[in-house]
Amino acid sequence: MKFKMKIVFNALILLISVLLFSFGGQKGEWKGKIEYENGVKVVKNPGEPLYGEIQIELEEDLNIGNEEDENYYFYKSIDIDVDSLGNIYVLDRANYRVRKFDRNGKYVLTFGRRGQGPGEFGNMYALQIDNNDRICVLDRQKIHVFSEGGELESCIGLKNNCTQFSFVEGGSIISRVSARTAEGTNEEIVLLDREGKRKKSYFNSFIPVFRKKNMVILGAGPYSPRLYFCPWSEGSAIYGHSSEYRVFFLDSSGTVAFIAEKEEAPRAITQKERNEFYEKMHNSEKRRQSRFPSREPLSMSEIKKAYPLPENMPFFVHFLSDEKGNVYVYRMAGPGAKESMIACDFFNSEGYFLHELKLTFLPRVIKDGYVYAEKWEQAREFFLIKRFKIKNRGQIKERI
Repeated sequence: MKFKMKIVFNALILLISVLLFSFGGQKGEWKGKIEYENGVKVVKNPGEPLYGEIQIELEEDLNIGNEEDENYYFYKSIDIDVDSLGNIYVLDRANYRVRKFDRNGKYVLTFGRRGQGPGEFGNMYALQIDNNDRICVLDRQKIHVFSEGGELESCIGLKNNCTQFSFVEGGSIISRVSARTAEGTNEEIVLLDREGKRKKSYFNSFIPVFRKKNMVILGAGPYSPRLYFCPWSEGSAIYGHSSEYRVFFLDSSGTVAFIAEKEEAPRAITQKERNEFYEKMHNSEKRRQSRFPSREPLSMSEIKKAYPLPENMPFFVHFLSDEKGNVYVYRMAGPGAKESMIACDFFNSEGYFLHELKLTFLPRVIKDGYVYAEKWEQAREFFLIKRFKIKNRGQIKERI
């Protein structure tokens, strides 16, 4: 009798263990591995996300834009960012100013103007809200830093053309910079001191130019591998070159904290895709010729020299991060993909590939369960700033 009870007891323990593993054991199912490269942790993710695919469900809850009121009217390219309280800032390039709206979309204030001095803009490039809710405006070779009330706090001069940046410890800056030469453009991820001087270079890539008489063409098309960058949590940044699926996570001191990889075979650019791309560029040359008859158009052979295509598709085309340090890696659409759907690989703040997300557009900001974007109103010729609530945010898991 005791022997039979022992068998039953052991069977129950085994059944409970199986059930616990089946329903609560997702943590043990991650099929990647951790390695170290020159002392830096490398998170090697499998090609499939741990928790599968999710189509993001969005509900529009805010719409800013009105051609009847100049405070709400954006008729040229813009950039947007959001502070910790949900206030929305708009970089208005047409008018060389920044406009602030509260979380309900009500206009609050305007600051900045055209000029060359501190707090004045000549070539507004990007807008960023830092971890202290300061408003930072990148003006190519300057970073203007304003308080929440629009008062200028500092102006940092840079030695190179800067396209993106993030402040780190001691006022240093991690930045994506570019420098043009007669042969092409060199793009780098660098660490700058508070005076804008270079302290360290992490990565660089070169894009050659094509020259014909007075014509100079930077040969970077939609299939060209590029260097990508975005601010990360707690005053740091991430970067990667789309020729390989590796994302470098820098900490607040500017040191590489870890690297996230994803196992994915490169996809060759098909001959059909090549032909379609070059035909599109050839048609663009014809349209340009009709507008500028004195300009000598590029022949098809010259177009192929000006825009050389790599053997393979780039692995990604954009980075974003949210307030929790999760990273969204937007991918180049593959063959057969719906044009209305964008694929995004979701990594948590530790570099684990957890979801493949599907969206219908590329957001500008993802923060506190909301997605922010701008939409061009073709009929009325102005931009709308839109905010959407992520209805199924609870389905996105952030831990393994």
